[in-house]
Amino acid sequence: MLGVGHAQDETIQKMVGSWQGKVDVRDEPERTLVIKSVALEGGQWIANIDYGTTGKSVNALQARIERQGGAPTLMFASSTTNKVELQLISERELRGLLKVSDGTGSWVARKMTLQKTSDKP
Repeated sequence: MLGVGHAQDETIQKMVGSWQGKVDVRDEPERTLVIKSVALEGGQWIANIDYGTTGKSVNALQARIERQGGAPTLMFASSTTNKVELQLISERELRGLLKVSDGTGSWVARKMTLQKTSDKP
């Protein structure tokens, strides 16, 4: 269902697809993100995604998409101690941060860049 939101925001629709890239960590830096679908629900863009370490099992998650500085930003918690924020830089690139809890209430940010590998989820 596309509705009015589709006409207003085709850039969010273009986020759907398969993405791969790296996060700035020592162990297992490769990441895979599959944005399976996006829909406007109650005024909020919601994405159904699969996310995880490349070559390992991925987790099915829901993400929010918000506009920050004009570009869509995908935000989700990959676990209780990890949050991801990725901004659409171009039709083929997502760039942002993996935020890891340090256990004291603070977050350590690691840079992440993903390239679109397929327009199909």
